[in-house]
Amino acid sequence: MNFNVSPSLTLAPTADSCPFEAIRLSFTSNMRIPLGPEVFTPGGSISLASPHVEIWLQNKQILIRDQKTAYGTYVNGVRIVQQTLLQNGDILTLGTPISRSSAVPAKVTNDQLKPIKALVTIVGV
Repeated sequence: MNFNVSPSLTLAPTADSCPFEAIRLSFTSNMRIPLGPEVFTPGGSISLASPHVEIWLQNKQILIRDQKTAYGTYVNGVRIVQQTLLQNGDILTLGTPISRSSAVPAKVTNDQLKPIKALVTIVGV
């Protein structure tokens, strides 16, 4: 039997997230994966930039970097300003809640005003 598991990261929505289907990312060396609104539910959170973050595998660790977005990226509630190590059980937040105002189009739902919030599960590293 081969017990080697390819390094992967799963992002599963938390209860207070803009709804999206869980995402599984598999990594190979020298591979950087950009994440933005197109990866999550189309028509999802309006606080995401394109691309919003970049995630990659380096020395058997999974790292993330915000792409200088207006609404930011947070790991366990702390805004990241440089590359940051992701760990199993972290809560990753892309964007911030947006308040409904006259500047928000009426067609935008309350769910779309929420950021993407995900539980991080890492295997194979």
